[in-house]
Amino acid sequence: MRTLVALAALSLAAMPVTVLPADETPSTTSGVAVETSPDPTGTYWLRNREGWFWYRDPPTPVNPPKAAPPPPNRPAELVEFEAMQQRLDELKRVAVMNPTDANLVSYMRYQRFVMNKSEVFAERWQRLVWTVPELDYGLTGRPTNSMAIGAFDEQQQSRQAQVVRNLASTHGLLFIFRSDCPYCHRFAPILKRFEQEFGMTVFPVSLDGRGLPEYPNPQMDNGIATRLNASVVPALYLTAPSKRQIRPVGFGVMAMTDLVERIAALAQDPREDPL
Repeated sequence: MRTLVALAALSLAAMPVTVLPADETPSTTSGVAVETSPDPTGTYWLRNREGWFWYRDPPTPVNPPKAAPPPPNRPAELVEFEAMQQRLDELKRVAVMNPTDANLVSYMRYQRFVMNKSEVFAERWQRLVWTVPELDYGLTGRPTNSMAIGAFDEQQQSRQAQVVRNLASTHGLLFIFRSDCPYCHRFAPILKRFEQEFGMTVFPVSLDGRGLPEYPNPQMDNGIATRLNASVVPALYLTAPSKRQIRPVGFGVMAMTDLVERIAALAQDPREDPL
């Protein structure tokens, strides 16, 4: 028995023993320390304790910022125009904040430079309009020449009058008035001449039951003035009895030309909302 114990002691004494740092827990097998290979770089021993079942995500690589795309090539005229505007604005601000003679003269001279460019632009524009008829508003819209304006107005009035005459067979006019209204007395003769010239029937409606010299036998108001919100007299409405539609023409005294123009405009308006 003494011989076996002595042999065991000699065997343990002959085994190599690795000394671990104080904060590391040695691995044991049957109570005997197991030798481990040291980290050749030495960094393992400098790290904090790490568990067996945890890991760290690798650091996210930092991508270098992408270079901004080069600005598109801009026409030289745009660059020059913006620089001119900026220069003019700067000179104006300096002159406003410090209105010395020198600052005011600098701004006024540069403003004259810009105005000269604008004048050249306007002259070239006008000359180009003379050579391209479809760009001339005086030929496509209302003329600017005094002699042409008269011819244009005559042609337009003739066209409007024909529209009103064609409308007279299907439409009429509702005339709401009061016998004590001076404006109604002024407007009634104009409306009577319109009725006779264009053949459009007028239906007179009196708010007080009394008539006018041109319309001595009007209809008594049966509430239609309230329905149409005729708060001002004289009031004139274009009616289409077959469609039961009523649209306002105007209020107050109107000239003959105004009546023709407004009724023709209503006839050409595709919107026919009944009131």
